[in-house]
Amino acid sequence: MTFVMSKDRSIFWVTLVIGACVIPTLYWFNKRSPVDEQYIVTNVGALFWLPMLAILLVLREEPTAFGFTPGDFRRGLLYGFLFFVVTVPALAIASRMSVFQQYYPLRSEAERDLASFGYFEVSYGIYLFCWEFFFRGFLLFGLRRVLGNWAVFAQSVAFGIMHLGKPAPEVVASFVAGVALGVLALRSRSFIPCFLVHWGSAVLFDILVIAGKPNGLF
Repeated sequence: MTFVMSKDRSIFWVTLVIGACVIPTLYWFNKRSPVDEQYIVTNVGALFWLPMLAILLVLREEPTAFGFTPGDFRRGLLYGFLFFVVTVPALAIASRMSVFQQYYPLRSEAERDLASFGYFEVSYGIYLFCWEFFFRGFLLFGLRRVLGNWAVFAQSVAFGIMHLGKPAPEVVASFVAGVALGVLALRSRSFIPCFLVHWGSAVLFDILVIAGKPNGLF
């Protein structure tokens, strides 16, 4: 029992330290960088490879213990689909708001050219895969070793902080979405359904925003 407790605490502290370093560093970097290849590569390194190497080399744990697994995939798909359906009306309404029309898509050329749109959404999908692994995988399951289910709220706060500087309605919604995605990850024992919901919502939202622009692609 002592070994288990000390192991859980070690995982908790390593997770907390990495999170406390990555979040402010990436927040500073992302605020000053365009969403280009350098942005994607930097975020992939910080959000995926750094925690993955910590899991394998420092903690000597299996990635599956941090949600890197299909988990209960059927349940995850079902809950994820319901979550996605619920968000569609909100996305449709928000896509017509001027603050979002001016902010999205994050790459302006994606609103005029189909090839550019496809390239951006795929590359951004890679980024979101790493993003979800970090928040709904590494942080959630690592902090849960000590915090229990309160880790859902801890990773949600970190998730919301990373949205500061974006349109105000999105910042507020990010805290709520962070909790919902955290619950989804725990129920399915995987971050993958969260990634599918997040990426699908991002692609749909870009399409809706572009469709509302006078000379948009759609």
